[in-house]
Amino acid sequence: MTDDSQVTRRAGWWLPGVALAAIGLLAGSTGPAAAGPTSAEGTGDPYIATSVPVARGCIVLGREWAGNKVFLVQRRLGTQQDRDRYLQPTYDAVKRFQRRHDLSVTGRVDRSTWRRLGIGRPYCMDRFTVQPTVATKASAARRIEAMIGWARQQIGRRYIWGGAGPIGYDCSGLALQAMHSAGRVVPTVTTWLHQRQDFGTATAIYESGLRRVPVAERQRGDLVFYGPKGAMTHMAIYLGNGRVIEAIRPRVHRAGLFSQGVPLKPKVVRPFGR
Repeated sequence: MTDDSQVTRRAGWWLPGVALAAIGLLAGSTGPAAAGPTSAEGTGDPYIATSVPVARGCIVLGREWAGNKVFLVQRRLGTQQDRDRYLQPTYDAVKRFQRRHDLSVTGRVDRSTWRRLGIGRPYCMDRFTVQPTVATKASAARRIEAMIGWARQQIGRRYIWGGAGPIGYDCSGLALQAMHSAGRVVPTVTTWLHQRQDFGTATAIYESGLRRVPVAERQRGDLVFYGPKGAMTHMAIYLGNGRVIEAIRPRVHRAGLFSQGVPLKPKVVRPFGR
């Protein structure tokens, strides 16, 4: 989820060195029966993986969720004023729809309601998780280019709050999936959790234990973060030469590092390299 200034609670985060097996033990917290990642041997980094966990269950939409599925439901029911968040107007509209179609009136979008809505997308589209596109022993430079290359392919896709694809992204959903494409798993951060309204993905990435360096030492492939003191409001992928790829309404695009007019955080996260 993108704008952490609107997050109401956060979990604690791990530091480097936590055994990879522990992720498997916590799979229930990262998604319904999610499997743990498959580590890439010989990298010396337990969170460089050859596969990224995918939740085995599907999200039954309710007032705790945001993202692509919520966007599609709102477009179908005319509640776009909720701006990709499953708020009270969407909840009420779903209940009215369920009554009209003799469905169980819960205000939640299960498979039956999704099917009757006629959205035309798989109910389990929330499981969309990009998998690594690089070789097991790819260099940090190759992984950086894979991450940026994947993000570049998303330019023009719509901004969706809480979105991690495949239709649209918010800023942290874009960065998370871009890291996945290059084999980086972020401890306790998954696309399933990202779609929760109360989960601050940008803050989670910033505090995940991945290497942080001063913003003055930023380089291509770093993740830059924005926000006033005490808040995290935005993040982007740094391209070098003062440019970033970011997801911000209305679409994913390239922009200047300082184009948002919001203070940069003093540290950047370096997902690959030293």
